[in-house]
Formats: sequence, structure tokens, C-alpha cells
Amino acid sequence: MEERLSPIYSLLEDVADLEDDIDRFVIQLAESVDELQDAECSGDLDLLDELATSLAAESARLGYPALEKLARLVRGACEDRNKPVIQASLIELTGVARRIRQGHRGAA
Repeated sequence: MEERLSPIYSLLEDVADLEDDIDRFVIQLAESVDELQDAECSGDLDLLDELATSLAAESARLGYPALEKLARLVRGACEDRNKPVIQASLIELTGVARRIRQGHRGAA
């Protein structure tokens, strides 16, 4: 039986100036994760590093520290060319992204 993990909410969800940015970010999140996975599958670690860098920055700006941490872990693994860590980090990042989408209205 799969353990049901709780949804993740932005730490900045009450900041009115960020509401639209958070909406766009979460709605686009599934596509962003797909792009990361596609880059990893094709072996394009430079692109994966670039995408993870962007995801980490936006995650930090919009109040998702767990996603930021995992995106930075992917970046570090890309720099080290450590494919097992990249794969494990992407699996965990995908799960966190799913929980973020569950926590955001209308995006799940």
C-alpha cells in the first residue's frame, strides 16, 4: 500500500504580489519536471543542469524550499556526472512536485 504524503504549500502563499507567479509556476510544474526527465533520459547533463538551476531559483523565490533543495541536488550531481544520484534525486523531485500540485488549488 502506498503511503499518502501530505500536500506541500508555498511558504509565501499569503504574499499577494506572488499569487499569480505561484499559480503559473505550479501549473507549469509538471511540464518542467518532464523537461528535467527528458534531459536526463537523453543524457544531456548540461541541459539538465541548466533546467535544475532555473527550477531551484524559482522554487526559492516562490517559497518551495524542499523543491529548491532537490533541484540543487540534481545540479550538484550533474556537475559531478553522478548518474545514480541524478536519477534518485529526480525521482524524489518528481514526488515533491506532485505534492506541490496537490497543495495548490486547481493544479492537481
